[in-house]
Amino acid sequence: MPGGTVVAVPVPPRPPWRLVVLSTVLALLAATATYVALADDDGDDGPPLGTVQLDEVPEPDKAAFSTFDGVEVPLSSLRGGPTVVNFFASYCVPCIEEMPALEEVHLELADQVAFLGLAVADDAGEAHDLVERTGVTYPTAQDTDSAVITALGGTVLPTTVLLDVDGAVVATKHGELDADELRAMIEDELGIST
Repeated sequence: MPGGTVVAVPVPPRPPWRLVVLSTVLALLAATATYVALADDDGDDGPPLGTVQLDEVPEPDKAAFSTFDGVEVPLSSLRGGPTVVNFFASYCVPCIEEMPALEEVHLELADQVAFLGLAVADDAGEAHDLVERTGVTYPTAQDTDSAVITALGGTVLPTTVLLDVDGAVVATKHGELDADELRAMIEDELGIST
């Protein structure tokens, strides 16, 4: 370059070859483990991969949820009739997508089955806004410390649990439901059809 100054750009040192090999092997192991885990579909309806199991599960009789006004309600209050409990959060896209289907079945079966939506570890204002945006009319409340979802065996969002008249869990669905799936669950497990 005429009349210009040549500036030497420092070249970063190359990483040791052992570090490169080790990093490559670890990346391949992680990729293989991910592929095997995602490809392992044995047909059960258990929780999706990546869920965390809690060591201490609260007893259902000691678990409680709270209304959006802050009133604590014991889980045991759900005894006395069949109940659909849906766990959701305002940040959970599949939860938002399934709420209209839950509302549809609720309107069909409101005189036979109680419905309750519980916002899990969510901001109360955002959860309440979501309920209003989706047009849900069944009762909703908060599971602020995740005690209820844990007590009923849920591990992911969304989770829908069917309770019999004694408040015992008779069915659990981890993941998004459509209206037909929910109707079938209610008919199969609670003997109630539309």
